[in-house]
Amino acid sequence: KQWYQRRVAITAGGSDEQENKLPQPLHKPQSLFVRSLTPLITREDLLHVVKSLNLPGFLRLAMAEPLPDRKYYRRAWVTFAHNTDIKEACSVLMSSKVEKYDHELNVVINRELSKRVRFVPSFTRSLYAIQQDVKWLDILITELDKAAGLWVTKLKDEDEEEGEDDSEDRPTHRLNEIYENPMIEELRRFTEDCLKTPTLDHELDQGETDEDEIHIINDKKLKVLDKLVVYLRVVHMVDYYNGTEFPNEDEMPNKIGVFHIRGPLETTSSKNSLQDVHDWNKQLGSKMQGVIDDMRGVTIQHDEAVLIGLKTEEETVEEFVKMNTEEQGPGKFHCPLSGKKFKGPEFVRKHIFNKHAEKVDNVKKDAIFWNNYVQEPKRPMEPLFPPAQQSNNGPSYNSSTPNANYTAPPRPSYPGFPPPYGFPAPFPQAPAPKGRKVISYNDLDAPDEYDVLGV
Repeated sequence: KQWYQRRVAITAGGSDEQENKLPQPLHKPQSLFVRSLTPLITREDLLHVVKSLNLPGFLRLAMAEPLPDRKYYRRAWVTFAHNTDIKEACSVLMSSKVEKYDHELNVVINRELSKRVRFVPSFTRSLYAIQQDVKWLDILITELDKAAGLWVTKLKDEDEEEGEDDSEDRPTHRLNEIYENPMIEELRRFTEDCLKTPTLDHELDQGETDEDEIHIINDKKLKVLDKLVVYLRVVHMVDYYNGTEFPNEDEMPNKIGVFHIRGPLETTSSKNSLQDVHDWNKQLGSKMQGVIDDMRGVTIQHDEAVLIGLKTEEETVEEFVKMNTEEQGPGKFHCPLSGKKFKGPEFVRKHIFNKHAEKVDNVKKDAIFWNNYVQEPKRPMEPLFPPAQQSNNGPSYNSSTPNANYTAPPRPSYPGFPPPYGFPAPFPQAPAPKGRKVISYNDLDAPDEYDVLGV
């Protein structure tokens, strides 16, 4: 707002020198949106194409994660300075392609976010929602600060011996370091002073679910909480109320995109119950737990990973050796890797480890890669039940789930021509002869095709 008022005031003078001194909207860059990229194209490939065009005002490039429901295609954003001719850059980039994969770029001008700040329900001001917010914000900010080295002081040997007795009572202290974030300390004092009440789960167990039991806290008391929500979004790029982390937001056109905050109090007559608050806490808690698990590198349980297909390096190497040991007869064994023959399988095994050690190492690397993929909770994979494609005119026939009540339409047939697309031919169709009229060999005394009874 101040930038806009200053620009209007300077423009009113009307001089060219003052026009050049106008504050520039550096916080509003222009960008192009690449709709789809094949999974083979890497960020380096696309960045090489953009830089080779020498487009003026180019700033950065961002690529989204592969989308499993769209055949792992990716999207990209190319950001330019605010004074760039974005239409000219769009036409130049649209006429180019990734030569390595012969992929043409589908580029459009990216539209600015219409609503960057979005509201969450007003019952997030309730006492029980604030209790959960305080818990998750304390855990999340403490973990992220320590991982980034913020508000952390390294201890010397003498200081470590003096503070050794207090480390057990203070969970924010680790060996050789002290974590002191003043905002977290303020949050804990706010918890001790204002939130000494029963929890929501206790009241739900007692059956007290009256709508009037939702206690709304004044916004003036929640400034401590609001400060931490903004700190989490700006510093660590985590949108708390949406439960989403944006790890690559520095490469996006907008440094801070969507931001969810508590909205104004609802003036409608509808009231929220304690069950609504309980459902909100449960959903937000699961999202926050997922963010913390990703940050800590939590993997799935070993038993579940074994059921999916977890392998050990020894088992993978043994399978590789057996696959490359062929018995051609009594006392004759063959190694397909080199074509040599041996008298026993133990000689083939020794030959593989001595002469083909690089291939054995590649097998071990593949096993490690596969195990990391299996143990990843959010590993990319095709959906087990893909959604059925629906259209405005009715159900689509391209649905992955068969419809038992669906009856196929009659298959048209034209003499001398193949059937239309989508209908398999019952037998090979002979092409129509050229240069003369097609002769029909139907019985002339027989009734017409539709006049079966001869009437």
